[in-house]
Amino acid sequence: MATSAGTAGAVAQKAASGAAGGDARSRAAQCDRSCLEAMTDRYMDALAAHDPSRAPLSPNVKYAQDNVPLKIGQALWATASGLGAYKHYFADPERGDVGLIRVVYENGVGAILILRLKVENRLITEAEQFVAHDPHGAAAYEKLGKPDPGWLTTIPADRRQSREALEQTAYMYYEALEKNDGRGIYAFTDDCNRIEDAVRTTNQPRPQNYGHSDTDISDFTTLGCKAQYELGFLGFTTGCRHRRFLVVDAERGAVLASAYLDFDGTVTEVHFTDGRVWKVPPYFMVPRTNQSNEAYRIENGSIRLIEMTMYEVPFNAEPAFDK
Repeated sequence: MATSAGTAGAVAQKAASGAAGGDARSRAAQCDRSCLEAMTDRYMDALAAHDPSRAPLSPNVKYAQDNVPLKIGQALWATASGLGAYKHYFADPERGDVGLIRVVYENGVGAILILRLKVENRLITEAEQFVAHDPHGAAAYEKLGKPDPGWLTTIPADRRQSREALEQTAYMYYEALEKNDGRGIYAFTDDCNRIEDAVRTTNQPRPQNYGHSDTDISDFTTLGCKAQYELGFLGFTTGCRHRRFLVVDAERGAVLASAYLDFDGTVTEVHFTDGRVWKVPPYFMVPRTNQSNEAYRIENGSIRLIEMTMYEVPFNAEPAFDK
């Protein structure tokens, strides 16, 4: 069959791109899960020691903290004073991606670190980190000590979902969060639980205060993941931008994700599906953007576990990396 010059060029370009992609996967595949976790530990030990020479860094490593491109040695590299016990890894050996949620200390004060590394040929070529300066959350993580065992269970190969399917579930979680009205179809398991800065915010036996609210919505934390979304409580979230999937861990059915949650201040009250009208807290009545970093454990297309950290960044912030 004859082909035009344009079609032939496109085919050649696709073939070259496929070959390049294959080469990249081959370079990444040299480092399996245990290798990726070890690379992460070396990075963290070097960071705590303020000594980049101790980390397996590429000469051209790209580094950013809290959406700002920096040079290795700046920000947490200069202020870290110790590492906590809590460590939660995410690994994608096929693509050389590894993620970590860990407690760190800055000049003795606890914080929560969310880290993404790109590894090629056993060198770190990208390092992206987010730091939630929340000593109470850090202390709660240290009390937990380690992730819920459900995160670490391997999904049997014949029940494992594709990377694309896992990403789609995470994407739809964010889709349901934006302008939440309680009328969507929400993919949560019946026993789904969420922690925010290590504090459980679902299925609590007794009501407790939630977020910035000083009004009585304490019953929100007694509900399950699906019932919370069906209430429509999160309707004051006016935007959910740059939904990024930092690490997709197909073996464990986990996604480490990142997004910006915008609150433009125009929503002053939310009408719950149970008939209540809730006055939005003053904190959300002015334009704000929160950095949301969330991990999801996904089973058969539904979310079972959520591990979330969120903190304020400049309004309408942009990510430092395209990934």
